[in-house]
Amino acid sequence: MNLGRTGAALAALLMMAGAGAHEAHVHGAAKLDVVQDGAVLTVHLASPLMNLFGFEHAPHGAAEQAAAQQGMARLRDGEKLFVASPAAGCRLESVRFDFGPLNRAFMPAGDGAAVAAVAPQAAARDAHADLDADYVFRCKAASALRQIDVKLFDAFPALQRAAVQLVTPAKQAGATLTRAGYRLAW
Repeated sequence: MNLGRTGAALAALLMMAGAGAHEAHVHGAAKLDVVQDGAVLTVHLASPLMNLFGFEHAPHGAAEQAAAQQGMARLRDGEKLFVASPAAGCRLESVRFDFGPLNRAFMPAGDGAAVAAVAPQAAARDAHADLDADYVFRCKAASALRQIDVKLFDAFPALQRAAVQLVTPAKQAGATLTRAGYRLAW
C-alpha cells in the first residue's frame, strides 16, 4: 500500500501521538494534531476536562450537569471550533469523543457514540480526566485550504494555549496557539 508523503507523515504523527499519550496533564493547555490528506482534514484534540467543563469528574448536581451539556454542545459543533479557509468548502463529516473512564458520564446511552463499560471505582480513581476528540472534515476544494482559525479559546475560556502538530502536503510544523494567536496557516 503506497501511503504517499502525506499518508506517511500522518502515520508518523499518529505513532508520535500514541507514544505521548501519557504526557503531563496540564490545566489550561491542550494538544492538537492537524492533518490534511487530500480532501480530508482531521483534527485531534486532547485536553484535560478542566479546560472544557471546569471539573474533571462525573458531573455532580444540576450546575455541573448543565455545564457538561453546554460543553458537549460546543464540542459537537466542530465547524465553529475549527474554521477552515472558506474557499476550501470544508464540512464536518464526523466527530468522535473519548472521555476514558468517564465515557458513560458524558456520553449516556443513545448519544450516538460507542461507550465502553467502565467499573465505577475506575472513574472514581481518575482524578485528572481528559478528553480525546477526533474531528473529520471533507473539503470540496482542498487546494484552497490554507489555514484554520482555532476558536477553542472562545468556546472554552479556561483554555490558554494549544500545542499543535501540523501535517499537510505543503508543510509539516509545530506551533503554539493562544487566544491572541489562534490562526494556524500553511
